[in-house]
Amino acid sequence: MSFDLVSYAAGLTALKPWRFALATLLGLMPVSFVLAHLGSEAVAGETSQLLFIVLLLGLLTGLPLIWAWFRQSRTNNKPDEPSPPEKPDHV
Repeated sequence: MSFDLVSYAAGLTALKPWRFALATLLGLMPVSFVLAHLGSEAVAGETSQLLFIVLLLGLLTGLPLIWAWFRQSRTNNKPDEPSPPEKPDHV
């Protein structure tokens, strides 16, 4: 996701700058550590760990997509609830 779009959206809200900075820092730290480790493994030539990390990142990326698809498919497959009986016009 583009961080520019998130930054623009945050600028349109009443979000305080220190909260935006804290959320950005906490959101970027895990990704930065994983990518730094991935880079060091790639340089070291440890292909088994490199493959494991790439698969783990793919799984972490795909899980929210799978969850959203699963929830949507469950919502679409629910039987329609019967509508309440209509009241007659001439009462």
